[in-house]
Amino acid sequence: MKKRIFSLIFSILLLFSCAVPGFAALYTPETQEADVIYMVSLDNGAVICDINSEKQVAPASMTKIVTAILTIENCTNFDQVVTVPEYCIRLLDGTNSSTAGIIPGEELTVRQLLYCLMVQSANDAANILADFIGGGDIDTFIEMMNAFASERGCTGTHFANAHGLDNDKHYTTAQDLVKMYTYCLQNSLFAEIAGTFTTEIPPTNKYDYTRYLRNTNSLLNPGIPDYYCEYVKTGKTGTTDAAGHCVISSASSDGYNYLCIVMNAKFYDVDEDGVDENMAFVESKKLYEWAFRNLRIQEVANPSTYVGEVAVRLSKEYDYVSLAPETSITALVPVGVNAENVLYVPYEDLTKIVLDAPVCKGDVICRAAITYAGETIDEVNLVAMFDVKRSTVKYIGDLLLRTVKSWPFLVLLGVIFFVVLPGFIILFIVAPARRRKKKNTVRMVSVKDMDKKEK
Repeated sequence: MKKRIFSLIFSILLLFSCAVPGFAALYTPETQEADVIYMVSLDNGAVICDINSEKQVAPASMTKIVTAILTIENCTNFDQVVTVPEYCIRLLDGTNSSTAGIIPGEELTVRQLLYCLMVQSANDAANILADFIGGGDIDTFIEMMNAFASERGCTGTHFANAHGLDNDKHYTTAQDLVKMYTYCLQNSLFAEIAGTFTTEIPPTNKYDYTRYLRNTNSLLNPGIPDYYCEYVKTGKTGTTDAAGHCVISSASSDGYNYLCIVMNAKFYDVDEDGVDENMAFVESKKLYEWAFRNLRIQEVANPSTYVGEVAVRLSKEYDYVSLAPETSITALVPVGVNAENVLYVPYEDLTKIVLDAPVCKGDVICRAAITYAGETIDEVNLVAMFDVKRSTVKYIGDLLLRTVKSWPFLVLLGVIFFVVLPGFIILFIVAPARRRKKKNTVRMVSVKDMDKKEK
């Protein structure tokens, strides 16, 4: 009985815990300094922060991650020299956009153009590479970009150019960017270029001096303390009128890896030091530092943990069976959270589950959410912790009782009571009685008739 009472109280507490506000691995900024903020774990896909991750927005120069990976995957010789077509430069006339100062007719290797593209965020390099990989047709390359996005499962993305300048038909979402950037990071050359802070372009046929490139991603710049984040390994920035200030980046430390996207961030003097700050960098740094300081991968479900119990019938030994998680589960959770202080919220009311013995250890009884502070961390099957044998006497008694209560038996009983029994009475009691009475009546009439005849 005590076990039953505890199970009821435990189930109520679990159900009540769903209403408790809080977070598991979810971070909410105190102030929203950007239209879109999205951070995920590259280790298990856990979402750390999500603000408008499904919103379609302009990607600006973050577009160049796709230009880069398509170039890398479709080029067999990165030292191949490309002669710059004049039209690739002229397409940018009047845009006042970021370039590497590339001149028509200049000869650069594919590798050099990739560094110009990703480090300097050069739009001229984007057009040149799109023309080169597209076989002399930038539109062909753009078709490749959209095919690439579709193959990655990106449903909210469409590209209209290779550089990211504003266009009504050029948009993406943070969720789609995660899919594309995660794919790109698997390529070692891409990761190397995206993590390069400074590089140089030696003299060419058009320049007699070395050009030095510095990454536009200030999260990599130790010279800017407000932005520099020691954990950041790669990234790509973007800035246009429609997109605002944007940055996608990845960071690693102590075996933990994250990807963060901030889009359409504000640009203002947040600390009142007389200098406007790019909040895309500020927010990214803040998120990374919080995650590396506060999150750990911990075991949140252990098969030996008692979760609750459900009633069991037809057993001589037990009238209940205890439940535990089916498997061990790990998750990215705040420091200090483990299998001992999470809550399990069954999707069924345990007090309403009644099992019939036998029950075998490991039998799946129901499914439950693993929660912390009201947020779902993961899900797990709840299984029986021990065997519960069936009592033969109770089973036979229950079988008889169920048979008596079953509708076929009740129908049979009705037939017997209303059809067979009346028929039996009529056939073997009423009918013989009538025959005997009739026989007696006939005999009496016969005697009387004989008396009359004699007279």
